[in-house]
Parts: sequence; structure tokens; C-alpha cells
Amino acid sequence: MQIIGNKKIIDSLEQALGKNSLAQSYLFCGPEALGKFLVAREFAEKLTGGQGEAVNQNLLIIEPEVEEKDGIFKEKEIKLEAIKRLQKEFSLTAYAENYRVAIIRSAQSLNLSAQNALLKILEEPPEKAVIILVAEDEKKLLPTIVSRCQIKKFKLLSEAELSEMVSLDFPNKAELIFWSLGRPGFLQNLLDNKTELEERREILKELQGLFSMRGNEKLFLAESFAKNTPVLLEKMDFWIILLRSVILGQKSFVTITPEKALKLIEKIEESKKIIESTNSNVRLVVENLLLAF
Repeated sequence: MQIIGNKKIIDSLEQALGKNSLAQSYLFCGPEALGKFLVAREFAEKLTGGQGEAVNQNLLIIEPEVEEKDGIFKEKEIKLEAIKRLQKEFSLTAYAENYRVAIIRSAQSLNLSAQNALLKILEEPPEKAVIILVAEDEKKLLPTIVSRCQIKKFKLLSEAELSEMVSLDFPNKAELIFWSLGRPGFLQNLLDNKTELEERREILKELQGLFSMRGNEKLFLAESFAKNTPVLLEKMDFWIILLRSVILGQKSFVTITPEKALKLIEKIEESKKIIESTNSNVRLVVENLLLAF
């Protein structure tokens, strides 16, 4: 996938590489689907001299395993053993005198023991070794880890930047760019999967309909939603994004005040947390949520 946007970050990394003024640890943070890992991987390939190689002996990628339960996919925590492996790899001599690089993807998934072990490495980093943390939520990392990293904050892309990914005559271009929500990863998914756009339209239609539904209709809909929890959670994420656009005055999908939109976002986020982290009855949680519309 082509890297689009966040040019200042990419340029600053290139300059650091050219001047040999590298930090020994970086934190790439920001919302999902912005290309953080792609930038980290490309930077690491240049540091390690492994560009184009099928196997890069100087690059270690640590990422959480994904588990599935009742159709819900969750990232498992990254445990201490992964950091011990990093320590072992960094103790070896780099191949061909290049840098050794470790990328920790979804670094917010590091458990406390793993974070403490990582902190010790960051306090006494080995020579010619670079660690890149990639995180969507840096607040879940120990402040002492964050303070030892050079922080690169990735931002949502503008419509002009996203337009570079779509040809001028592409059908529904403006709509595709809107639904990408400033994230090139989302846009690429829309381009690759023809059904995605129609699904987004249906989500918007359902959200608009909630404001005019009677109570008994909402209860019936809640029962339907509760039958497919993964799809429900995805819809709730998009509801939050759409309501935020109302608050920011970007779009007027519904005639509600920003205050009402904010309260709904808080209610949706609360409901999501209950569904994802407890054994509560999903239908009852959704009924309570929909009645707030």
C-alpha cells in the first residue's frame, strides 16, 4: 500500500537517517488506519539495510495475538516473554553492521510486566539498536516509557491528500473520501471491497431512523442488533464518528444539537465498554442505548 500523508513525519525521519542523528526509541501514535505501521516498517527497512529482502535478520516485529470469542475478535496482551525475546535479539551482533530494529505493533497491548521490562531496555539501550512503538492509545503506556521516546503524532488526512488515492473519474469519489474518515487504510478498504460503501450507507440510514422510531420499534431493532455482536460493535463505532461530525459542524445528518450528539456519543461508548468487557445481556444493553435516541 502506498504511504499517503503525514509528510512532515516521513521527512523528519529521512533527515535523521541522512544526518545519522537517530533517536534510540520512537513512538508512532494516532488513530488506527493512518499508516503508522507502514511508515515504521519502511523506516526500519532503511535502517537495517533489508529493503527488498524476503527475510530481514535485523528486524524484529512484535505484535499481539488475536483471539476470537462469540464472533468478537480481540487483541491479546503482549506479555513479558515477547520483551525477553527482544532483549535476546538485541544482544546479537547486527548482520552486515547495520542497525537492529524492533517494531512493537499495538504497543498499548503491552501488559505491565512487559512494559517494565521494556523500560529497562529504554533506560540502557544497546548500541545501533532502535525500538519503534506503534500505538493507537499512548495513554495506556507508562509515562516513563513515553518520555524516553521521540514522539511522532500521526494525524487524520485532508480530503486533498486522500484524493491522491482515487482517480478523478472514479464513481462516488467524494462519498468514498467522506467515509474514509481521514484514514487512508479505511479508504483502501472501500476501494478494495465494493460492498463496503453500501454497508456504510445502510449504517447512516439506520442511525437517522433511530431519531424518529417509536419505543416498541427500538426494542424490536435492539433484539435484531443483539444477534450479531461484531456487526453491532462496528456500527456503534461509525455512529460515534458520524455524531462527532455533527458536533464539529462538518455534516448535518440529523437535526440535533451538539450537546445531544455529545450525550449520545458518551452513551454509545459506555454501552460498547459494557458489551466488550462484561457478560451483560447484549439485548438489554442495546435497548437501553436505543431508547436514549
